[in-house]
Amino acid sequence: MIPIRTTIPLLVISLACVCAIEPVLATEAGVDNIGPGTDGFFMLPLSPDSLPDNMLAFNVYYNHYKARELNISSLGGKVPNVEIESTAVIPRLDYLTPLRVFGGRLGAYIAQPWLKQEVSVFGLQDTREGMGDTTFAPIILWDMGPNLTLGAAVEVTVPTGEYSIDRLANTSNNFYTYKPLFSFTWLPTDKTEVSLKTTYSFNEKNKDTDYKSGQIFHFDYSASYKITDDLMLGLNGYYLKQTTDDKQFGHTVQFNGEDVDDGVRGQVFAIGPALHWTFLKYASAEIRWAKEFDVENRPKGEMLWAKVSIPYAF
Repeated sequence: MIPIRTTIPLLVISLACVCAIEPVLATEAGVDNIGPGTDGFFMLPLSPDSLPDNMLAFNVYYNHYKARELNISSLGGKVPNVEIESTAVIPRLDYLTPLRVFGGRLGAYIAQPWLKQEVSVFGLQDTREGMGDTTFAPIILWDMGPNLTLGAAVEVTVPTGEYSIDRLANTSNNFYTYKPLFSFTWLPTDKTEVSLKTTYSFNEKNKDTDYKSGQIFHFDYSASYKITDDLMLGLNGYYLKQTTDDKQFGHTVQFNGEDVDDGVRGQVFAIGPALHWTFLKYASAEIRWAKEFDVENRPKGEMLWAKVSIPYAF
């Protein structure tokens, strides 16, 4: 099943800095409800039609993100003296039902992250930890043969974490997000695997700030090679591109009284190595690292993901 999207590491600028920075970050304060890089090896199970009628998968994710750069085009590029660090532990439950919809098997998943956010900017510091925003989705899996599975879902992120407008760090983005999703896992040969997940985010307004973040296209990718029967080595990463302008109080976001030329649209591309290990026949563990490049209107850093997945049939 496709791993859940969690909130990415947060950067919420304090009120003392709002007029200087926040209006020129991609999306509100440079955050979103995607969690780029969450998905890696085997985003979907192969041969889902052959799996038991009722199947659960217990997943635990660990994520660590650290950035020492903040790139804002409207301010001329890199903002100095910035450090953002985020740690997350995300339990997730996947359920595959025997029901069929549009020719595929119906499933669902839900995840509830625990987050620790640490932010330092302009000599100000803040730390907050606690439960983050909840994400859930129905999903349909299509069995296209032993080497290909397709999946489609609509993810919903609900702002269940803690948010304060006057805090540097928060565990919630304080807005709903709806994400249509399409993904596939493909085995081109007996020793190779390719997976891709694409999403398109529609963000609701943050009612505390009257800020509506723009829409975002995003994909996670993985390509790996089997070293042994149980071990795979590969490349993974993500790409994110904001497609519409941010708005506040019903108008395009402004800086110093003028519309921001690039609409504070953000983007990022990341790539890095990854390792996947199968144990206890069907259980698996993986670790993935990625470095960010070509960043605009977002923090720029490095991302580490680890995951353990244990399936159970009943």
